[in-house]
Amino acid sequence: MSEAIDAAEFAFELGWKLRGLETALAPRGAFGPTAGSPPQPPPRPGWQRFTLVHCPVDGYPGFDDPGYEGLRARPPQGCAVEDFGGCLGLRCERPGERLLDAVAELCAEIRAGHGLLMTGLGIEKLWEWSEDGTDGWGAEIVGQLLLMAAERGPRLGYGVDELARFLQEAAGGAVDVGA
Repeated sequence: MSEAIDAAEFAFELGWKLRGLETALAPRGAFGPTAGSPPQPPPRPGWQRFTLVHCPVDGYPGFDDPGYEGLRARPPQGCAVEDFGGCLGLRCERPGERLLDAVAELCAEIRAGHGLLMTGLGIEKLWEWSEDGTDGWGAEIVGQLLLMAAERGPRLGYGVDELARFLQEAAGGAVDVGA
């Protein structure tokens, strides 16, 4: 019986290590940088470069959806419209002290001008991580998770204030990263 348990533990450990290797060698997402490639520097100080995508949880309306007509015809300044596998996407260079500042401002502009809640930054492998600062790959992953929460939380009955309160309470205000 102990040989069977040892074999099962070995198989689990081997599978876990292979998953880690696959993650390390795989591209970092459909629209983000690839593993091992250096992140692109910001276009200039005080500006951010990112991809913003509309892929709602209840299904993709398709790039040619009439609801996107205004955004396709008049994309926000600093952004170019692209088809990301049927999702409407924007490749952008926008002003912002930090990445999330630039993303939040653009999302608010799109929401006010076109009635769309943008849902992500094109990150597919959310389990990846990088501690490369407030403007790097890690910040894009955090932004992706926050945009997903902004779309999905209200569908469950949570208001924006409740989501913000959750983050504040769960994080306990200022968080010691070393804890």
